[in-house]
Amino acid sequence: MTNFKKLIVIFLLINLLAFIWWLIILFNIFPKKIYLTDELSNKSNSAIIVLTGGKGRIKKGIELFKRNYGDYLFISGVFKESEFEIKDDIDKQLVNNNCCIIYDKNSKNTYENALEVAKWLNLNQKIEKITLVSSYYHLPRSFLIFNNLITDKEIFLIPADYKIVFNENFIFHARIITLEYFKIIYTFFHRNELF
Repeated sequence: MTNFKKLIVIFLLINLLAFIWWLIILFNIFPKKIYLTDELSNKSNSAIIVLTGGKGRIKKGIELFKRNYGDYLFISGVFKESEFEIKDDIDKQLVNNNCCIIYDKNSKNTYENALEVAKWLNLNQKIEKITLVSSYYHLPRSFLIFNNLITDKEIFLIPADYKIVFNENFIFHARIITLEYFKIIYTFFHRNELF
């Protein structure tokens, strides 16, 4: 085997091991370390941050807000023209809480979500804790980005759906997990450029 082929094999093995580590983090370490649990769910001085773009995220945020998991509900990156029905639904469901619901219409990606939330938190210094709501595969990268931008708040995570059914959409989940793996590698190695 030539040196070039050995380098390729080593490179592939390192990537395979890194991907396996990513799966361990995604399905084992993150849920045990910083997912919000009932004993951590004290609502005082806290906000629920919903990162839109995936199925069930807004619904989960509304459910948490109705159960008093936060003083504020901040929905970030929402409402293209096709999504205005969702906003109307939220307004109808939470009609008595209009003071406490914030819509960010500027964000187009996770980094911009974090920037908008950071700006809002600067105006609301009393908030000590935020709970990020997103899809299970998106939470580790979201945490990395938010934790770099928002260093003075406690950050907890809640997946939009705890039940991940791989047999129904195995190809979709495999593709999205692999894509997130490459995105988190990019985010990790380009933190200095992003932040």
